[in-house]
Amino acid sequence: MTEHVIDDLELYALGALGAPDADRVTAHLAACPACRGQLEDIATAVNALPDMVAPREPPAALRARILDAAAADGRPVAADATRRVSRWPTPTRAWVAIGVLAAAAVLLVALDLNSLRELRAAESERAEYALVLEKVSHGGKSWYMVGLDQWRGSGGTLIAPAKADVSAFVVFHDLHPLSAGALYAVWLVDADGHWVRAASFRPDGQPVQSVDLTVPVDVFAQCAVTIEMASEGKRSGPLVMQSQIAPPAR
Repeated sequence: MTEHVIDDLELYALGALGAPDADRVTAHLAACPACRGQLEDIATAVNALPDMVAPREPPAALRARILDAAAADGRPVAADATRRVSRWPTPTRAWVAIGVLAAAAVLLVALDLNSLRELRAAESERAEYALVLEKVSHGGKSWYMVGLDQWRGSGGTLIAPAKADVSAFVVFHDLHPLSAGALYAVWLVDADGHWVRAASFRPDGQPVQSVDLTVPVDVFAQCAVTIEMASEGKRSGPLVMQSQIAPPAR
């Protein structure tokens, strides 16, 4: 059997080896369970690292500094010609240099993944806004629900589009997060004080969130939002928002 390929596994796991070296490592791995086991451990760490890096905007010169540092520490070091096949290599400067390069590559991948996540979130948010604007473009009526007590600062605008086939909806802003299992419930209240649940939802963490209602609003006198522990049933939780939506019946 040829010598173990431990020194190449970090770059191999990152896809950073040139074609000849990558082919050599692939061929060796096919016949060497020890190196395959080592690669599995390295690959597990490499795959997990991007999700462990907190999303943030990188400094402008970060990429250049990382690549410059990796290039400075990654100068080739002659292999030990006397190393035997049966011995695992001891840590060397080459090993450290490969680790630095691997860490740099992983960090860059993490930053790129975080940028991609942010881009997708922004695209989703724009799509949500576009849908709201399209509904609002039909005209209609709207009422604002103000947040109560510790929910002051939150709120929601109930919109009843003039177009008959477009359901009423509420555009909420600055919703507070909820504990596990809890839901926001949107209620419509008639002139006799009967509460009808029109929607149940959890906040999605965005500054603005649109929620469609399953009940037309024209025959109701008030709208309200409570916090409930189930998606169905009567109102039992605290009231967090409320507004009139029509003059009370006489």
